[in-house]
Amino acid sequence: MNFSKYSFVPFLLSFIPFLWDGHISMILNHYLSPEFFLSSHLFIIYVFLMTLNLSTSRLSYLYLIFLGFIYDTYYLKTIGIVILTLPILCFLLTQLSRFVKRNAYVDLLLVFLSLFIFDIINFGFVLLYGYSNESITDFIIYQLSPSLFFNLLMFILTKPIIEKLFLYLSVDRFK
Repeated sequence: MNFSKYSFVPFLLSFIPFLWDGHISMILNHYLSPEFFLSSHLFIIYVFLMTLNLSTSRLSYLYLIFLGFIYDTYYLKTIGIVILTLPILCFLLTQLSRFVKRNAYVDLLLVFLSLFIFDIINFGFVLLYGYSNESITDFIIYQLSPSLFFNLLMFILTKPIIEKLFLYLSVDRFK
């Protein structure tokens, strides 16, 4: 999809789901059972759709490193986890999208795969840094499964809206 000279707008809009993620997670965990921990990844879903709908270049990878730095310092209070995860994940998505024909089901499976990889890599880094001593089975049962279910539901609900936004921005309306 070719974007106009105002193609920086999707990158600026990525700060909205970035800031909403923490609030959504906090509200949902307040009302859920204390043994489950649900984490919202609306930002990762937005980056996923941005990766598949925009042309990827070196500039977008630099932007993802920048967003990873902000994500690390804002949510994890450390540097290095999401800075590495986001560009690698987007590179894998661009390589996978070259070989698969996109439709709604393939997009759903790709977002499932990308969220799963994102959470597993982050959990591995958290264990490596010593921030948690939770077992992998507890992580899968009490955090990964509910989070994947919720985020897939969020993907199904937000995908048409975000793609319409990208389609609207792809037309040069400011001639």
